[in-house]
Amino acid sequence: MSSVAPSEISQILSRGTDLTLRGDYAGALTVFAAVYQNVPAEQYPQGLSAYGLCLSKIEHKNKLGAELCEKAMKLQPFEGLHWANLVRLYMGVKNRKKAIEVLESGLKRHPKETKLLRVRDEIGYRKTPYLRFLRRTHPLNKAFSNLAGSLGSNARVILIGIGVLAVLAIIAVVFLTIVK
Repeated sequence: MSSVAPSEISQILSRGTDLTLRGDYAGALTVFAAVYQNVPAEQYPQGLSAYGLCLSKIEHKNKLGAELCEKAMKLQPFEGLHWANLVRLYMGVKNRKKAIEVLESGLKRHPKETKLLRVRDEIGYRKTPYLRFLRRTHPLNKAFSNLAGSLGSNARVILIGIGVLAVLAIIAVVFLTIVK
């Protein structure tokens, strides 16, 4: 592999990444293993996170897989696929909390990255309810969520203000009733 031209190595890694995206983890694993046994990962990080995901899916080497994904993210922090692959790895090992942490961190860095937005839809990610002390399905949470959608980006601040005013109004009514 060391006598292979860099452009050919990149093409081979692209092939492995395509296999990974199609769910052929076993096929991709053989491609990545052949490449990364012969060339340093630092020189060709574009397939490293997909390799980590394949190791987790096929050989159940979850820790090594996560480490490879994180290494790829450090080497190419602008590449959303590395973040998405780490999210998929954590979801595959039933660690939803860690997957959400990685997803939110990735979306903070790359809010419009299509690969991260796609993986967010894949895992069924939902924001935390506005009123965390109530169930997500509670009518007040539903009402606040609907209202938040129409208010725009400052919705949480506006809704908290409205909630505080409503609580103060209720306290005032109760106080006035007691005083009479």
